[in-house]
Amino acid sequence: MNGIMEAAIQSLLRSSENLKAALEVEVTQLQERGDLSSSSTDDRSRRILAVVSHRRDYVGDEEGSVLIFKRTPGRSIEDLSVEVAYPISGSFSFSVAQARRKTLDLRASGGETAATLGQSRSELTLTIKYELATEIRSHTLIARDTRKLQSFTAECRRLKDMFTRHEFDADFSWLSLYTQESSLKSFSSPIDLRMVNLPLHTRLSPASAGLPGDDADDISIVRENWIYNKAIEEAFTGSSARLLIRTGTFNVNGKMPSQDLSPWLRPTKRNSEISGWISPLKAIPPLDILPNPVDEQMTTSLGASSATLAHASLNNDAKVSDPDLLVLGFQELDLSTEALLYATSTVKEDAWVEAILAGLGERGILYEKLASKQLVGMLIVAIAKKSRLSCFSDIRFSTAGAGIMGIMGNKGATAIRMSYTPLGQEISPSPTVLTFVNAHLAAFDEMVERRNFDFHDLSRRLVFDQTDEPDSNSYANTASETSRRPVGLFESDVLFWMVYLNYRIDLADGDVRELLTSFPGPGNVPLLLKYDQLKMAIASGKAFAEFSEHAITHMPSYRYASNTSEDSLGYDRKRKPAWTDRILHMSARSVPVTQRSYCSHPQITLSDHRPVSADFDLNVSIVDKQKREIAASKLYRELWGVEHSSKTPKIKLQPVKLDFGKIYYRRLIRQTLSIQNNGQIPCVYRFVTANAEQPICPQWLKIDPVVGLLRPGESSTITVTVFVDNSSASRLNLLPPRLDFTLILHTALGKDHFISVTGEYQYTCFANKLARLTRLPCPVRSMKSPNDQVPAQQLVNAPREIMRLINWLMTYVTDPSDLFNGLIEESICINIRECLDTGDQFPSPQSGEEHGPLTTAIVSTLVQLLDSLVDPVVPSYLHARCLQMTSRDEAFELLDEFPPESVNVWISLTAFLHYMSLQKLPSQSSTNQAEMAEKLATIFASVLLRDDLTGLYTPVSPIGKQKFLLHFVG
Repeated sequence: MNGIMEAAIQSLLRSSENLKAALEVEVTQLQERGDLSSSSTDDRSRRILAVVSHRRDYVGDEEGSVLIFKRTPGRSIEDLSVEVAYPISGSFSFSVAQARRKTLDLRASGGETAATLGQSRSELTLTIKYELATEIRSHTLIARDTRKLQSFTAECRRLKDMFTRHEFDADFSWLSLYTQESSLKSFSSPIDLRMVNLPLHTRLSPASAGLPGDDADDISIVRENWIYNKAIEEAFTGSSARLLIRTGTFNVNGKMPSQDLSPWLRPTKRNSEISGWISPLKAIPPLDILPNPVDEQMTTSLGASSATLAHASLNNDAKVSDPDLLVLGFQELDLSTEALLYATSTVKEDAWVEAILAGLGERGILYEKLASKQLVGMLIVAIAKKSRLSCFSDIRFSTAGAGIMGIMGNKGATAIRMSYTPLGQEISPSPTVLTFVNAHLAAFDEMVERRNFDFHDLSRRLVFDQTDEPDSNSYANTASETSRRPVGLFESDVLFWMVYLNYRIDLADGDVRELLTSFPGPGNVPLLLKYDQLKMAIASGKAFAEFSEHAITHMPSYRYASNTSEDSLGYDRKRKPAWTDRILHMSARSVPVTQRSYCSHPQITLSDHRPVSADFDLNVSIVDKQKREIAASKLYRELWGVEHSSKTPKIKLQPVKLDFGKIYYRRLIRQTLSIQNNGQIPCVYRFVTANAEQPICPQWLKIDPVVGLLRPGESSTITVTVFVDNSSASRLNLLPPRLDFTLILHTALGKDHFISVTGEYQYTCFANKLARLTRLPCPVRSMKSPNDQVPAQQLVNAPREIMRLINWLMTYVTDPSDLFNGLIEESICINIRECLDTGDQFPSPQSGEEHGPLTTAIVSTLVQLLDSLVDPVVPSYLHARCLQMTSRDEAFELLDEFPPESVNVWISLTAFLHYMSLQKLPSQSSTNQAEMAEKLATIFASVLLRDDLTGLYTPVSPIGKQKFLLHFVG
């Protein structure tokens, strides 16, 4: 069957469906006098009828249906969509009649009279009826091509006679492809970020060898995920657009703007006076804008060490271009009692918006308010470049109270959702959905669980529905849509929270201040963050799971003294400092987000908080919206029905055995598997467990991907990676060296395939107990069995490996700066670890040779070895006792309660640290023993007195740990 129309219809069908007849018709309208005539003959009134048959491959019965297609106005004939589909069953009927001619009205105008006289005598009416349980649906259509109409009616009669005569069990399930609107076709809203970022295999049914689980449901889940990503890939134009976003959060403590906000609003540069910005505000007294000296010292002292190690892509000194969009969250905008009743006054909002535009300086003229939303004291404002305003559309708002009685607006959140579509494209790009949340959670240290609850409650209640209208003063009013469905907070491509979260630090007030002020001062920030409530909530999954927060290198933003007594850093003596003001984000993998800065701005002192900002660089892929929807629709039809097919999926897997050879501690090894679908239907595969109690693979093994989909003839590569970390090494050290494991690859609705994994584990001294190391008869690599041990009376006083490292350091290190200032070279560390495990000699520095990198590798390996021990050098049950020691003599007496192997390690290591503290730095004229001892104690205390992660023993103060160590080092 040839012709453009027939080809267009066939392209929309699957291979199991055949087009039998096609007919172009027009929708009719019933006139007042009962005359029937065609409506206007534009695309909006035209329809195409198609008789389509389907054969079930496992039965052979033929089922038929009538599909009614409509054309998109202004598009070609190939652009068709199914309006309705009717099964040709006992409920289906049709009739054909001569179209009634219009009555000639001599009073009508000449044009109408001519149209009536010119009505074609070959014009026929086709009426289609389908009887449902509660109603009869009918369509009356005008057909002019009598030949195609005859073919259409003949096929309808044939298929209905077949249905009536054979009386087979027809379910017409294949019609769901054409009658149900798939979410994949419209892409009306992004998939929930929590679902997108969740590993796909965790969403599948429980399965193991011989017990495949719900294969049909698994196929549906994998298929939907695969089509979603594949359609985007096929519609990607190969180009992208860059969107720069600056976000900020500021608790203004009820104050009106009285300072220049430029440090908070402008691209992050430490030397703002050379940034090229011109402040439009009056001069401000120098005392008001002097940066906190400790904050400045912290920035320079951390520099490329702590900050870079924490997150390599974060650079607070990077030259950031002008942002395209600024989204700022304010809290405690209004502290008046009246405001608790959801006051609607915009006086304070207007003042802050004006201050924002003023703070942008000479660039202010380039920006305009895009949208804003206020809930009592919470205000979120979006400011965009005028040149980008038309890029933002479908702007929606949401608010939710979480304060008094859980509903009042003194706590809660405001949120803005918007679609970003790059301009200047020849196609219609798919929009990128951005959502911004400004929240204020419960206060006080002990309210951490309430804060966790508020996060989940607000995440559920912040919904953007069709009743939300853009702010009357915002640009969004010109781009509002008339029909919009409610969407959740996480139905976004990128989600930002710029918030006053109120999470505190789980340490005593004195410890927090001492860590912030003591040497090396701000270098203690990473240590403090171990006790940060938000970090712990994220790690435990209790709140903000899967959100990203970049490295914090700035001093706590709360709480600075405001007309109250302050400490040496300017903090309120009655309020413990904390990082209460945070900016976090979550993004889909399809929208890469790079964070360029994250810092506080101590120059702005009008509140008891310091504002915090973060710059983000979004790389938005240009995806053809129409092409994506067409691709998704075709892929959906192509892959639909696999779970109902009589055919069995078949794959070819090579190799079926992976031999990793020698497997070492902390050395990564990769091998690949090739999987090919050599069957006739799409295949969904997944790795499953041997039984319900076992994991898919051992901890030292990783598989990527764990689940996948292949069309007939397609192939893919699976990567299998071996990496032994501390947790897996602690188990492998106690097992026979031969590693054997079988991976099970299950094909949905098919059979299981088995891949043998083998390797020879190389024993290591890392991740052992101290007591076991003291009973090794030889270097650990020479052991034939993990049970090789000397009798108790022959054990050594301390592990040889630890003593070798300490002795090397005592022999070769005279400059304490060599311990910390060199770069850690992994290749040297691997060599050192191998020498410890085999008993070989360490490399010795040649005379006159720079041995900083070697020294750094030795001391790094020592710290790594101590940190890898199954139990810390100082047992957890003694940590509280250690903090009770008030003198050197008491501390030494406590050593009697240490395990024997711990005592000898402790004495040897502290003797070395004490020796190092007495050495003079080349840059100093005299020894500062106390300063060096404190620095060494800061590094080693948390390793020697490692916190108990099981929760059996309460973690103790890091300051207390350092003081205990200083009894021996200082």
